[in-house]
Amino acid sequence: MARQQSDFPSNGRQGELQVQRAADMPARDAELPDLPTRDTTVRERSLGELFRDLTTETSALVTKEIALVKAEARQTGATLARDGAKIGIASALAFAGALALTAFLVAGLGDLLGGKYWLSALIIGVLFFGIGMGLVKSAASDLKRRGQSVKHTVDTVKDTGTWAKEEARQVKQEITS
Repeated sequence: MARQQSDFPSNGRQGELQVQRAADMPARDAELPDLPTRDTTVRERSLGELFRDLTTETSALVTKEIALVKAEARQTGATLARDGAKIGIASALAFAGALALTAFLVAGLGDLLGGKYWLSALIIGVLFFGIGMGLVKSAASDLKRRGQSVKHTVDTVKDTGTWAKEEARQVKQEITS
């Protein structure tokens, strides 16, 4: 692939350019072609065309916003399913381990309490219940936090619809005024 020649003078080292003083540069006024004036090339668009463009672009914006909501919902759903599966597997393994440890702790604490196994079972049960509730609250707050991104996008779509309706109402008022 051939290298393009730069319009800037080079000093021979790659990536470096020579800087010329503005006074040393040739005048560029002669190089500029006559530009057409605005009146000769720009066509004024009718109000109907502008309104049609507004509705078309608003429709495209709403369609893209809806596609974004769907994509975020799919992504959030997949993440929630993955997190739910992790929680389910972890819970099953933790439950099996907790059963074995509970039996050990009840027996060990019961021996320390002089054979009061009912009291040791109560103490261990309350302890495990408290730990379990803390873990459930943590997982639930994680699920709620992740669900907020879709809500934000839905709110954005609603705002876009409200904006479009207001713009259309204003344009209609200007047309009839």
